[in-house]
Amino acid sequence: MADVVDDLDQIGFLLGRAYYSYVGLLQQWLESAGLAGHLKPGMGSLLVALFREDGRTITEIADELQLAKSTMTGMVARMREAGLVTTEADVNDGRAQRLQLTPLGKSLKPKCRKMAGEMEQLLGRQLTPAAQQQFRAALATVTRTIADELQANGNATIRTKQRQSQRARVIHARLKQRPSKHSEKTR
Repeated sequence: MADVVDDLDQIGFLLGRAYYSYVGLLQQWLESAGLAGHLKPGMGSLLVALFREDGRTITEIADELQLAKSTMTGMVARMREAGLVTTEADVNDGRAQRLQLTPLGKSLKPKCRKMAGEMEQLLGRQLTPAAQQQFRAALATVTRTIADELQANGNATIRTKQRQSQRARVIHARLKQRPSKHSEKTR
């Protein structure tokens, strides 16, 4: 049986508070560095993925980052509006969209890497190297758990919608087969 944890010390609440505190701090740092006009909190992981390997599909990056495709779609739209990325249809699969850093996006790499390193130092400042590794592993596990749950729920939602659609088609077909009351009266 799991230990009883105070409501506000539950993992979800701690994770939420950490997230909002992190976003607030990151926004301050972006403003101080003169990057707030281009970057918003949440864009960093996508930028770093593109710094590693530019020209990948949205799906490939979403899988690597364990983000829902709907989250990626919104993020990509904001990054396009900011002039950081362009999208183009994949030559082999026209449905897939490839992301390409713009010259502006590429120019931000040194500042982003520097800021990420400084943030890493700040966040780990009160943790031993071993505790940092354990914390990274725990966060990665929680992230995978959430991503898996979203995927399972997404698939369940799709299956539910498919069943509902199939039921609607069956009902519609049955109704078409029945003679209407109006047609019976006219006979």
